[in-house]
Amino acid sequence: MIEVKDFEIENNVLKRYTGDGGDIVIPDGIISIGDSAFKDCTRLNSITIPNGVIHVGERAFWGCESLTDITIPNSVTQIGDRAFWNCTSLTSITISESVTSIGDEIFYSCKNLTSVTIPDNITSIRKRMFWGCESLTSIKIPDNVTSIGSEAFLSCMSLTDITIPNSVTQIGDKAFWNCVSLTSITIPESVTSIGDKIFYNCKRLFNIRILISPEKFFIVAKDDKVEKNIEKIGRILQARKMDVNIKISLNLKFPLAVTLVELCDNTEAKVYLKKMLTKGMRVLTDSDNLELIKVILEKTDFITKKNIDKYIQYAIDNQQQEIQQTLIHYKSTL
Repeated sequence: MIEVKDFEIENNVLKRYTGDGGDIVIPDGIISIGDSAFKDCTRLNSITIPNGVIHVGERAFWGCESLTDITIPNSVTQIGDRAFWNCTSLTSITISESVTSIGDEIFYSCKNLTSVTIPDNITSIRKRMFWGCESLTSIKIPDNVTSIGSEAFLSCMSLTDITIPNSVTQIGDKAFWNCVSLTSITIPESVTSIGDKIFYNCKRLFNIRILISPEKFFIVAKDDKVEKNIEKIGRILQARKMDVNIKISLNLKFPLAVTLVELCDNTEAKVYLKKMLTKGMRVLTDSDNLELIKVILEKTDFITKKNIDKYIQYAIDNQQQEIQQTLIHYKSTL
């Protein structure tokens, strides 16, 4: 064991910091910051990690409550579990592009963290990665990420919106639990596995958007079945084929069928539309979904001289003036 002032070093691994805190520069020659090396150094204000360090161990800066600034060099490739656990004064951090592996709970309860830059090489947002980061307002998830772990953003109470890239296929349990400021979230159709209660207590989130193309979304209302509905709808949108036996409400099933007709002129979707046209047109009218009504008018011949008047009357009864005018105009072309 080599002892440099305030540092215990063994085989180029910084085993333990023994100083009083303040602004710290780690000595050159270190290749790894060991597990718990700075654990509970409550007076540590800032730290500079030298180029050459490739590994930051588990709990390396656990409980460094005064740490406000840290520079991670491009040499670092791995950051262990709970590395910055409960660093309550940390406000921002940039993780270098060289990092390919990040552990669980690394920013757990960093309640003043407002911004994080995640490198493009990361493929997973690990479980509880941002648990209790109450001040985090937004985050960009890299395009290579395939999974979001359980409770990853639990109680990120300032997070207002988030876009999940189309590389993601799995979202774990309670991933966005208690994100009380979240008003907008976009989930790609690639997501086919979603855990339980991922949007629990997201009081301002009413609809979830499933991304179909850069310009097109499918809207799913937040209710007690939202997770299962997103899974089922995602699978059908990926397959581009209607499953008439899918167990979702008519409020979702009919718009889904119309969407598939628009996307790929799916035969099974057309059969279902024709069978459920009367009830489905009421669903679209009630929700003021003029866009999908136009799809039916443009892509099918199901609305005819024989049935159009009842759809016009229903629009009048429900004071849906734009839908009424669109149907009246269409009637003049029949």
